[in-house]
Amino acid sequence: MNLKMLALGIALLLAAPARAEVPLDPGQTATVRLSLQRDLIYPVAPPFTQPPANHGAVLGIGIDEPGRYHVSLGAKGWIEVIRDGKPVPSIGHDHGAPGSGVAKIVDFDLGVGHYTIALSGMTEGEAVINVGR
Repeated sequence: MNLKMLALGIALLLAAPARAEVPLDPGQTATVRLSLQRDLIYPVAPPFTQPPANHGAVLGIGIDEPGRYHVSLGAKGWIEVIRDGKPVPSIGHDHGAPGSGVAKIVDFDLGVGHYTIALSGMTEGEAVINVGR
């Protein structure tokens, strides 16, 4: 492969980040840039939303240790955890303490494997997310 082809491939990947999962590690707190939901490829269609709450992100996470995981989001929005094309049922919902920077917490029992975390129904900009135990 020549350098021109490699540069073109990198440019195309960077130009269309909404079409691929953004990797996230358990225990990591990340700030993700939100995209218009119409520009994202969701494995399961998100709930219908209206502007300005029509932004989201698609993240991928690998779980090496089974257990109960908490997905914390720093903004209002919808959190869906998906495995093998099907939503994983949540087992609990909560809100962060006032002033904590956490708007929503959803709990899931996860086994070992790869999961997609689909965020939707959010306003434009960025959102902070954490997946922890």
